Amino acid sequence: MSYVSVYENKTPRSKGLILTGAVHAAIIAAVIAIPGIVVPEKFKGTIIAFPVKVQPPPEPVIEDKKPEVKAAPQTRQRAPDQPDIDLVPLPVVPIHGYTDLKLGTGSGGAGVDIPFEAIKITPDPVIFGARLNTRYAEQFQPAYPPGQLRLEREAEVSVRVLVGSDGRVRQIELIDSPHVDFWSATRKQALKKWRFTPATKDGKPFESWITLKVRFEINS
Repeated sequence: MSYVSVYENKTPRSKGLILTGAVHAAIIAAVIAIPGIVVPEKFKGTIIAFPVKVQPPPEPVIEDKKPEVKAAPQTRQRAPDQPDIDLVPLPVVPIHGYTDLKLGTGSGGAGVDIPFEAIKITPDPVIFGARLNTRYAEQFQPAYPPGQLRLEREAEVSVRVLVGSDGRVRQIELIDSPHVDFWSATRKQALKKWRFTPATKDGKPFESWITLKVRFEINS
């Protein structure tokens, strides 16, 4: 038996050779780039070993639990030998300006009558003070005292006047005057000529005091 060889002696391609060379060059460059391994020198000294005591961890602190304090229930205080009475208000019935408030017990016992006067609200009175009656305004100024007029003295007299319920002057009192002549002239004029509208309370006249000032001036 004979065999026929089919192998053909083919020339390698240049492209494959270049690729193979590039791979080998890359491997060589990578090996060169690896840093060298430094082997430490051999330790020639003496190693001394001794035991170290390890401190145990602290034990946890457990606080004593405080007992809960419950508030004592409040009890109703009452006088000894005194029964509880629940007051129940009953209808109020007015009788001739009075009302009877009856407080009864919840157990159906006899009630207690407490009479009291009904509250009456009255309005405040309307009061008007006394004032000079304008119908007699021309009679208000007293005559000028002759002696004070010759001396050309002027004055101001303050008086208190009691005005009656009819508007007439009942009484006059001096408050201040620079000279007795001015006071005498004012008093004389007030008792004879002065007229007022009296003070009223709810439309009814009554006596009242009023304060006035009288001026004595010289008109040039």
